[in-house]
Amino acid sequence: MDHNNPNPLAKHFRQPAIYVTLPSNGVYYDENILVMPENKEIPIYPMTALDEIAYRTADALFNGAAIANVIKSCIPAFVDTWQVSTLDLDTLLIAIRIASYGHEMEFTSKCPKCSETNEFGIDLRSIMDRIKTPDFSQPVVNGDIEIHFKPLTYKEQNRNNMLQFQDQKMLEALPDADLDEAEKLRLLTEAFQSLSEITVNAISDSISMIRAGDDIVVDKEHITEYIKNCESKIFSKVRKKIEEIKKLGEIDPLNITCADCKHQYETPFTMNVANFFESGS
Repeated sequence: MDHNNPNPLAKHFRQPAIYVTLPSNGVYYDENILVMPENKEIPIYPMTALDEIAYRTADALFNGAAIANVIKSCIPAFVDTWQVSTLDLDTLLIAIRIASYGHEMEFTSKCPKCSETNEFGIDLRSIMDRIKTPDFSQPVVNGDIEIHFKPLTYKEQNRNNMLQFQDQKMLEALPDADLDEAEKLRLLTEAFQSLSEITVNAISDSISMIRAGDDIVVDKEHITEYIKNCESKIFSKVRKKIEEIKKLGEIDPLNITCADCKHQYETPFTMNVANFFESGS
């Protein structure tokens, strides 16, 4: 770019369409991840045509780069989009969609009673209002051990999801694979061991600190080693606590009345990343 010859069209470039406050309030970020405005309102820009094209790349959708890149483009306040807290992720994605296409979105749901497909419009602003911030301040205590928690980053969540998806696909394909039983058993054992490792890593990723008497441990390898070697009852308590926190952060389901049989039911609001950023979705 020639700074001596500024583009006269620059004043017509896209501008922030909306501003949002983060559910995390920026607690889990430093200036290397997020440049927080003084008023703590994050500007959200609409997607560009290049964003829309890049987002539809299958590999980018699978490896998570599509989400990271669209956040980087539309929310320049984030320096490192892979470190976005999962506490804020839904809010940011919904905000980008609102900035790009408006707050109305078509939603489809199947009635569990008559199987009729119900199509209706939802206001994404009301969905944002449903997003809750779970409490991470309460540790799991066992004797002189205190285990403290934190939300996952987008990078951690994406990595765990990818590994889990790959193992599950392999397990699904294994029964029909043209292999002898001994080889199938070996691969099956490896897959279950891998899933166990993914579970341990996901739990370790969710731990911010372990206090043991006068020692404060934040090293990820040390925390992972402890999780692998602690008593099963402690492991179960930690896992249960993480599941409780996750459930508290889930968006409340939508209340639907079937247009055909008038049956009332609840359905979760889910964001299919493959088509969430489409104007007609």
